[in-house]
Amino acid sequence: MIIKSMSRKHRSFSQLYNYMKDGSSRSSEYDYFSHNIYSRKDQDIINEFVVNSRKVKARKNGNYLFHEVIAITKSKQLTLEQEKERLFDIVRNYVDMRCKNNLVAGYMHDEKDINVHFHLMISSNELDAFKNQRLTKFDFDKAKKQLERYVIEKHPELEQDIIMNAKAEQKKSRESNKAAEVKRKGGRLEKKEHMVKTLNSIFANSCSMDDYFKQLEQQNFEMYNRGSAIGFINKTDGKKYRLKTLALEEQFKKVDALLQPNDKTQQESKSKQQQKEDKKDYQEPSTEQQTKVDELEKQQKNNNQETRSDADSVKEKTVEQNKADIKKARAAQQKSANAKSKNKDKGFER
Repeated sequence: MIIKSMSRKHRSFSQLYNYMKDGSSRSSEYDYFSHNIYSRKDQDIINEFVVNSRKVKARKNGNYLFHEVIAITKSKQLTLEQEKERLFDIVRNYVDMRCKNNLVAGYMHDEKDINVHFHLMISSNELDAFKNQRLTKFDFDKAKKQLERYVIEKHPELEQDIIMNAKAEQKKSRESNKAAEVKRKGGRLEKKEHMVKTLNSIFANSCSMDDYFKQLEQQNFEMYNRGSAIGFINKTDGKKYRLKTLALEEQFKKVDALLQPNDKTQQESKSKQQQKEDKKDYQEPSTEQQTKVDELEKQQKNNNQETRSDADSVKEKTVEQNKADIKKARAAQQKSANAKSKNKDKGFER
């Protein structure tokens, strides 16, 4: 099962609705789906979407609708009508999880031999809402995974592969199957797998850094750094692949181990060379120079003592001044308090 979502920045409700309807065979009751829509005629349905979208304040790069597709591979056990019935149930369940309060209209397409799929037109805002519905990538992925679990548990007869809830091992096997499919065309997946296999063998067989770079050159590969990321360029087609994308970070640790001893030896040689240069630059001072140095040190000590004594005297003066100011302030407060008490006594005498 595949779920695909495409946002639209313009109010192209009419164009999308007609595309969905024209591609549908409309041969069964399961070919049309609607949610939160009360009209029956085509133009009235489109008008409901338009009116609802106008309630949202227009902004730059804002979404007005979503075109989403849910596809299932055809099963050998079921008839087309049975598959349509089950896909209709899947769509209804998906809408309840993903956009319960939005306007939704859609048509089923069954023209392909491989799959049956449903096209959905979903409003960006909920019914009569003044803001667009906020659906994060995390929430959307969660809805897709829940739907896949529902399909596998409720409709095992559809024989759908586990894609969104697949583990790492299953994903790798699926990728290798895809590579086999595109081998005839010389597609990108085959080139990537070739890159992975070749680099893996280079990492494993390199006995020194010179040998490592020589093997890269033989395969027409080049290593590059972008910040903390390490990658490789295939010179034949100029395609770049990051180490993380190739999933070879663990294997690359062997090359890292080759780099470390070289770094240590370089550091040791640099430190030895620095020591030699320091010894060359250093010379024993003469007696005259030594006496001059001693005199300068004494003079500096005397200057430091003088500055300290000056600083201490300044500190003492400021402390004394502060004490005097505090005494004056206290005396003034006492005088005002006494004056207030005398005035009160006079008032009582009267």
